[in-house]
Amino acid sequence: MDSSLNLNAWNLIILIGALHGLMISLLLVLSRRNRKSGNIMLSLMLLFYTLPVLRVVLHDMGFIRSLGYSFLSVELLYGLGPSLYLYTKTLTHARFHPGKADLLHFFPVALEIIYYSSPFYQRHEFYFFAEPIDTDHFIWMVEQTGGIISVFVYLFLTNRILMKYSKWIRENHSDIHKRTLSWLQKPVFLYTIFFILWFSLRTIDVAQFDDNLDISNYYPFLLFLSLGTYWIGTQGYLHTQVLTAGFDQDREKETEQKNDRARLGVLFEELESVMSREKPYLDSDLNLTVLADHLQINQRLLSEVINSQAEASFYEYINGYRIEAFKQCLRAGDSKLPLINLAYDCGFGSKATFNHAFKKNTGMTPSRYRKNFQNQRER
Repeated sequence: MDSSLNLNAWNLIILIGALHGLMISLLLVLSRRNRKSGNIMLSLMLLFYTLPVLRVVLHDMGFIRSLGYSFLSVELLYGLGPSLYLYTKTLTHARFHPGKADLLHFFPVALEIIYYSSPFYQRHEFYFFAEPIDTDHFIWMVEQTGGIISVFVYLFLTNRILMKYSKWIRENHSDIHKRTLSWLQKPVFLYTIFFILWFSLRTIDVAQFDDNLDISNYYPFLLFLSLGTYWIGTQGYLHTQVLTAGFDQDREKETEQKNDRARLGVLFEELESVMSREKPYLDSDLNLTVLADHLQINQRLLSEVINSQAEASFYEYINGYRIEAFKQCLRAGDSKLPLINLAYDCGFGSKATFNHAFKKNTGMTPSRYRKNFQNQRER
């Protein structure tokens, strides 16, 4: 048996990243912080996403060949999708706590472990695109194909939840900085691209190079997966679920009715009157529920009024008023005060929301706008 090890900077960095992922996974299980169910799902996700990295890098370094068959030599494809999907649900659905029914998502993982532990898998070496040589080979091909399909199905479901949530916070909140899940949405989108590229490279490797493509071609992919998983783990540990609450409660059991444009127009005039007269946008915690209660209409109807009449989301509509208030402050002679102070006075709850909303509305940063205003005033 060849006991020599292959060590280089690439596989050492990737291994360190993967081990960090396992460490965070363990810390999450032991953590006594709130959102225990979310921690468990995140821990499982880190475990499932770290295993493929460990499998490849330890094989490349020679450890698996030296140690023989072990749990580290399996990849558990069927755990990748469900763990990410259920973790995302614990973030977006405040009342969601994985129960026995949700464990069915991991039933294929149990079958996968049994299969990998059986002599039918361990005593054969299979190639995906080869003609099935026997029943064992055919079962392996079905298992691999099903695993790939599972990954993409769950990535689709996860992306769909995150896109719906992103739309929901813009329709219901005027300050989304502390509620956004962009720290998760971007890596999940990149995971989707990653798996497309990964499986494409594997297809080329097996079909064109008889599975002999040098492992160094996979290093960038493994590094990305390792760092991406580490990022989600650390960010997931730091973020809480509190400010995402409400998304799952926005399924009002009311009878939907078609509202004609005339009625929507009347309600919009009433809304505009309230905004101008009472200035509710100065409250940084203003959301769709509060404003709907003030107008004595339901949330869905108010959202429809804003979307159809102002052609904007709740987030854009409310922050539009705040931006105009900010401009009025500048015109009133407050141009020398710190920008963030003016922003807070006009109803913005965070610097990030202020900068993002202002640039999207005016096409320039607040500081650039003030400089232009001062230059025009001096002429």
